[in-house]
Amino acid sequence: MATHLNADVSAEPVRPARRGSDLARAFVRSRWLDRAINALTILALLAAWVYVTQREIVRPLFLPPPQALRDSYQVLAPNLGQDIYDTVVVRIIPGFLIGSSLGLLLGVLMATSRLVRAVLDPIVEILRPLPPLALIPLLILWSGIGSRTQILLITYGTFIVMVITSYEAVRNVPPIYLQAADTLGATPLQKFRRVVIPAIIPDVFGGIRVATAASFGYAVAAELIGAQSGLGYRLILARRYLRTDHIVVILIVIAILAFIADQVTRRMNDRLTRWKSRI
Repeated sequence: MATHLNADVSAEPVRPARRGSDLARAFVRSRWLDRAINALTILALLAAWVYVTQREIVRPLFLPPPQALRDSYQVLAPNLGQDIYDTVVVRIIPGFLIGSSLGLLLGVLMATSRLVRAVLDPIVEILRPLPPLALIPLLILWSGIGSRTQILLITYGTFIVMVITSYEAVRNVPPIYLQAADTLGATPLQKFRRVVIPAIIPDVFGGIRVATAASFGYAVAAELIGAQSGLGYRLILARRYLRTDHIVVILIVIAILAFIADQVTRRMNDRLTRWKSRI
């Protein structure tokens, strides 16, 4: 009897320890730990930036201090809204929508139709290695200097990304899915709607995220030549007058806009692919 009591008394303190370890493991596996690490990383970078600039280890011409960025933002603020509108709404959105839609359509057609693949595959393989920025002189020669050239550049860049992504996504659909659909008596249209489209959505959204980020780079690069408005145009003016603080502010604005666009795409992907298991 005494041995049983001693065993029970000695076993009681173990339970809280197990609960604590379970909570610790749950915290480690949760997203909160990742977010905490992300926040600490950003805080460490900001602290290093403040320290380097306050100690004047780096000249303000190469790395401006935080107060210089605040003053620069106040100077750029009156025109910043119009520049964002011209870059994002006038140039990026039309170019991205046209290029990604054409790339997605042609990529799927190439993967599902042998005739279309035989006709378009040589053209895509010729265009794919060409850097989009290398086409700027040719686009200027064809369509002049203006928003049309910038939209064409974004369209081409996003088209190449999406046509390759969608083509490989359809080809990588597991054959067992299609075999199961055949066993159940599905028609080709039903297999495409119920099997192929859901299976390629995760890969397609991965390509959309890449194309979204690339479209900001193409837009800024196109605005460096001949544009009279936009974020790239402001970068040219800042470089001309050696205003590093203006350059950093504009780059921060571009990074924020690209981050917002990426988060919107990621949320759409998570909502449409809730059925897909992830690590």
